[in-house]
Amino acid sequence: MNNWMVIASALGAAALLSCTESEPWEPDRLLGGNGNAQEEQLARGRASYTTYCAGCHGANGDGEGSAARFLDPKPRDLRKGKVKFASVAAGEMPSDADLAHTITNGLAGTSMPAWNLVPKNEVDDVVAYIKTFTPNRKPAGAIIAVPADPWTRAPQKGIAEGERLYHGLAACNSCHPSYATKPIIAEHMKSFDLPVPSFRERMYDSEAKDSEWGQPILPPDFLRDRVKSGSRKLDLVRVIAAGVGGTAMPSWGTTLTPKQLWGLAYYVEHLTEKRGSPEAAELRKSLLEQ
Repeated sequence: MNNWMVIASALGAAALLSCTESEPWEPDRLLGGNGNAQEEQLARGRASYTTYCAGCHGANGDGEGSAARFLDPKPRDLRKGKVKFASVAAGEMPSDADLAHTITNGLAGTSMPAWNLVPKNEVDDVVAYIKTFTPNRKPAGAIIAVPADPWTRAPQKGIAEGERLYHGLAACNSCHPSYATKPIIAEHMKSFDLPVPSFRERMYDSEAKDSEWGQPILPPDFLRDRVKSGSRKLDLVRVIAAGVGGTAMPSWGTTLTPKQLWGLAYYVEHLTEKRGSPEAAELRKSLLEQ
């Protein structure tokens, strides 16, 4: 995939340079120092975007770069302004820091690499330029604060609380797979005074859900799939708190307590650590044999 990124960047650069030869872009004059600081930043950002991003995201940020037809999932259409992963409530306009975080850290399991060797000031220039693709851009949403981790001294209790929530109050297994037997799930539901529902037919597999991104999205199976936004507890608790924009994953930051938010992060991290292992295969086999 890294090879594709190199090819995509080269193709995108060539395409954009070809375009600008016939259609001069006004800030080009700024590279000679003939403008204000903001205009000069946009000129630098455009140059860096051409090098790193246009091959996939397209010269106009429409997600239709030269390499886009080879990629799944497709590159983000940056004109919409919204993204899946941010520190604001799902669906709200991301902050500059959110865009910089995705550029720097990438998205695991996709063609979006971690550009962590690009200097911070250059990333900031790219972020400023990316924002110009969105006309009448609204202000960024309010940052959802992530509370301190209350389970540092009792991680196993955090995992246990997360399992109870995952299969109970939060009902994560309505989209993601279940990872417990039916009797245990029933106990988790009853612990929240919730009625035990009928179990969905393929409860140990993910279930595709409609999204705002042009196609249904299959939520990750934590025993099999990489988590795009990262598998560390801090990465996970941020996504749980903020939700995933344009998908069925809601924002839990104002609904769950700190112990509950972090408990879910502990449990999901516990599952991801088994990904692809014999232990994961044995767990799935035992659940399917009920």
